[in-house]
Amino acid sequence: MPKPQKTVAIAGGGKMGGDIAAVFAAGGWNVELFEPAATMRASLHRRSRAALKTIGADLKASARIAVHDSLSVIPWHRVVLVVEAAPEILALKQRLFRDIEALAPRRTILTTNSSSLCLADVCAGIRHRDRTAGMHWLTPANLAPVVELVRGKSTSSGTITRLNSWLTDLGKIPVNLSRDVPGMIINRIQHAMLREAFHLIDSGIATAAEIDKAVCYGFGFRYIACGPIRQRDLNGLTIHHQAAQQIYPTLHNGKKPPRCLTDLVQSSRLGINSGRGFYRWDQKTLAREVKNYEAGLRAALQLMRKVRGKTG
Repeated sequence: MPKPQKTVAIAGGGKMGGDIAAVFAAGGWNVELFEPAATMRASLHRRSRAALKTIGADLKASARIAVHDSLSVIPWHRVVLVVEAAPEILALKQRLFRDIEALAPRRTILTTNSSSLCLADVCAGIRHRDRTAGMHWLTPANLAPVVELVRGKSTSSGTITRLNSWLTDLGKIPVNLSRDVPGMIINRIQHAMLREAFHLIDSGIATAAEIDKAVCYGFGFRYIACGPIRQRDLNGLTIHHQAAQQIYPTLHNGKKPPRCLTDLVQSSRLGINSGRGFYRWDQKTLAREVKNYEAGLRAALQLMRKVRGKTG
């Protein structure tokens, strides 16, 4: 017998929200997507079909995605899960959560998709926090296999169990955190690496292009096969311990964003959004880079599943 259809409400229809919607639709869920901006709403079905095509899903699944300009018109009695995917603005997310809690049935699980904000802060005004959790989707959400799940102080075991089950059914790999910390696992490790990378640029030791090559073709490609801790075991802990004694004291531990990043932002060189960041971008180079990037991600994912299995 086919599984009964479930309904998810997604608050925010930008790049992240649209890709998340495609994942749920491809998995047989009905999607009720709230997006207040008319221009974003107008492009959602086109973007969701593109996201479905990228993952090789049936484009007819886009018919399961309903787009709304108001939270109040969502059929809340059907919704079992909410994914808040609004911009990374705390006050906005808090307001959305208050509005959603007033509309959603008590049984509905409420999740926030954030790359840096703490679950406790986003849900500060929520009464029933046992049904709240952090659910961090990586970009692009339709391709990236991992979703981080954050358990707050009041989050129930049942909430986490259901989220793990749903994500696994969708073909995702849930990674669980038992504590609510800024940046979770992925962004904490990523920003630690980036802090050192930017410091190397600020110090004139290497250019952005050389650092990108070093990471991609150095330790980066190894992580397709296994994670950094397992790789240390395979490499031998004695040599790692010896290297750590030499390197750790010299690593940058600054508390502020690096000069090279700050200067670019202050001069409105914002990457693809302005056509210039660490690299120059135009429509031709951007289209080529996005195409190559997504092709590389698909190939890497296939290789990971072949070498490591689904859960790595």
